[in-house]
Amino acid sequence: MEVRPIGYVVERNVIEILPEFEEGLEGLEENKAIWILFYMHKAEERLKVHPRGERRVRGVFATRSPNRPNRIGLSSAVIRRLEGRKIYLDELDAMVGTPILDIKPYSEIYDCVGSVLSGEQIRKRIVYDRLIEDYVDLETQIQPNGFDCTVRRVFKVRGIGRVGFEEKSLPEYEEVEFTDGWIFLERGFYKVLLNEVINMPNDLIAIARPRSTLVRCGANVLTAVWDAGYRGRSEVGLVVHSDGIWIEKNARIVQLVFIKLAERTKPYSGSYQLENV
Repeated sequence: MEVRPIGYVVERNVIEILPEFEEGLEGLEENKAIWILFYMHKAEERLKVHPRGERRVRGVFATRSPNRPNRIGLSSAVIRRLEGRKIYLDELDAMVGTPILDIKPYSEIYDCVGSVLSGEQIRKRIVYDRLIEDYVDLETQIQPNGFDCTVRRVFKVRGIGRVGFEEKSLPEYEEVEFTDGWIFLERGFYKVLLNEVINMPNDLIAIARPRSTLVRCGANVLTAVWDAGYRGRSEVGLVVHSDGIWIEKNARIVQLVFIKLAERTKPYSGSYQLENV
């Protein structure tokens, strides 16, 4: 069996196809996703490896290790620009000089394996990408389809805010102090600072819903969207509709649900970037 390169990685995130394969580029489009198969020429051939973030040895076919029998790599990327035989990509997990073996279009019908991260996928993102930091108890907070975030501090709104198309000014807040680890919140609106620092990669967004126990106690949580590229210790709104509710410090009040985007996007760069960290 003979396998020959069709091109090489010539710059970071740039592939150049060899002249004899140039006709094969016809039909590729900018802002479309593709699969890239490449030969990891500097890797080693192994059957047992240490996966990143783990101590135990595992069979290579159960990992994404570059050290494997045929040293074949697979990566998805979005075409940002096409110039002659060069393909400029948004991101490519291959070093300069890597031989490219094949390119295939990404199919939304056949290649998309779910868009919402499971609890186990969230766990892996925490280990590999530090998706979530400063959690209280990882095993308790990971849910089948999300991650529970917890109460760090609580504030009562005392001032008046202002929201325009671009202009904004936030109201003043007065912190509500815990007594023996608990606070009683009367009917009204509160701002809650969460414990967890969220590090959103460029291929995920997150939305949040209140935990059902909170709703059953007559309260609700108001949230916005966790944009791709956002990093911070987030704040949420807590609305108490009933006559009152007791909240414990580190209580789990809201569940984050992570949604995988169809492609990597421009990272968030708003005024709340790096908030509270």
